[in-house]
Amino acid sequence: MPVPFQGELFTFQNPDGSELTLKGWGNQFHAVFETLDGYTVVKGEDGFYQYAALAENGESLQPTGERVDTADPQTLNLPQHLRITRESSAMQARETRESLGPVPRWMQRRTGAQAQLKAQSASPDAAPPANPTTGNFRGLVLLIDFSDFPATISRQEVDDFCNLAGYTGFGNNGSAFDYFRDVSDGKLSYKNLVAAYYRAAHPRTYYTDPAISYGTRAQELIREALDSLVAAGFDFSSLTADAGGYIKALSVFYAGVRSNAWSEGLWPHSWALASPYVLSATRRFSDYQITDLGNQLTLRTFCHENGHMVCDFPDLYDYDSVGVGLGVGHYSLMCYGGNDKNPTQVDAYLKHAAGWSSAATTMASGQSYTIAAGRNEFLLHPRSATEYFIVENREQAGRDASLPDSGVAIWHVDTTGNNSNQEMTPAKHYELSLEQADNRFDLERRVNYGDATDLYGGSGSSFGPSSAPNSNWWDGSGSGLDIESVSAVAHSMTVATRNTGPATYYNISVNQVFATVNAQNAWAHVGTLGWRKITTGAPDGITNMLAMLALAQAKGLKVTVVADASNISQCYL
Repeated sequence: MPVPFQGELFTFQNPDGSELTLKGWGNQFHAVFETLDGYTVVKGEDGFYQYAALAENGESLQPTGERVDTADPQTLNLPQHLRITRESSAMQARETRESLGPVPRWMQRRTGAQAQLKAQSASPDAAPPANPTTGNFRGLVLLIDFSDFPATISRQEVDDFCNLAGYTGFGNNGSAFDYFRDVSDGKLSYKNLVAAYYRAAHPRTYYTDPAISYGTRAQELIREALDSLVAAGFDFSSLTADAGGYIKALSVFYAGVRSNAWSEGLWPHSWALASPYVLSATRRFSDYQITDLGNQLTLRTFCHENGHMVCDFPDLYDYDSVGVGLGVGHYSLMCYGGNDKNPTQVDAYLKHAAGWSSAATTMASGQSYTIAAGRNEFLLHPRSATEYFIVENREQAGRDASLPDSGVAIWHVDTTGNNSNQEMTPAKHYELSLEQADNRFDLERRVNYGDATDLYGGSGSSFGPSSAPNSNWWDGSGSGLDIESVSAVAHSMTVATRNTGPATYYNISVNQVFATVNAQNAWAHVGTLGWRKITTGAPDGITNMLAMLALAQAKGLKVTVVADASNISQCYL
């Protein structure tokens, strides 16, 4: 499974056909497994699962030679819940990624976008979407079965799962199309062409051979299926491609349930083909996800992986180690994402970056703002294009039914951070952090995936320079954000900022200006602040400031203004 797993049950098979059930923690890059009573296990050279011992340097788990199906762990004097060092697990994760081949296109696109943001970091605007994921997008779904594992789920069922509005098959809350339409506030229409089943050239045992390097046979199978489509004259022209001609999304389902051990054969994963599959001089495949169909279809993994391929969304969990932090838990699809059949929504940060904001208002002092749950209405407090706070209302209902809490979510964004960094220091911290209202930072400390005291709402809810947690920037300097109160938890909630006097707003647009006769009274509508009166005590005078603002509006120039909740007192071009 490409999405992370924490304490989930897996059934693995020994070479003699016997099966055992293990608990697993990890992802496609690094994982650890235990027996149900907590003893760590590894696969021995003979293919049998054995109890593990920790190497003296703590850098690896070693098989003890004692098989799980025959030995009694209590007689072996082994500790439970063994883990290698964080540095070693990070190294193993990197080695696994490198073994899979080139970096996926979506990662390359994201790296380019991050570099652009860093270059404009002096701008205090909160990361406007450079390449929004809006409009009509289309991916491709390959269906594959085998002579020894024929299909049990029809092509039409998969098509409905991907594309049918109101789909309820297998208990899912809609189709993948429904999910992306809903979380984007109708701004993204994502559908998939679902090809007819391809019967693989070999039995499934050929592709699941554990002796072959991870991903090799999976990519061979994908190329086979694409070859078959090309030979049949399949029309690829409607598929969405990036500027380099790479088709964004290729999802592959194969018949049956997964039979491999972790990181072997057809173990579910997502990455890029070792070399592009070229359709023409301007069209090619690279990124893919592959997983077993199993006995049912579920939304969470499919939507998570298409969040990568279609939207360039990053993972918001730690995939460099096991047992350290939990990212943003169940508060985003791009982390643990809640329920398999009704995953939670994408977080405000990634929605805003994708261009899915229906309202994005920059907060000013002494103001009250009302934001509704289930709509992409966000409040912003920016320092730069790379660091800012973004606020939303989340409710345990609809798409967010499996959310751990309801209320106002306050997110701290630093696009130069990384959600593999749980240290919470100026140098090492998350890209996206949830400011947990209980100040326990359970997500960073791997206590839980979110709980009923994480979000803000009701008596005593505040977030500012002296609250815990506080509203400082990551370097410890004050951000100026001071939320005085948050209304009781409800579908529609009010966030009120403390009146702290005038503040400076950099590099914002002038939308409109208005003045009475002889400019005795004048107003300007700037950025997302709305209308502000130009004060009579302004150093440049009303007339000069009005002329400056009018020029900026006419020429599309950005300005810096000093303003409070009602007035503009200074302006600079």
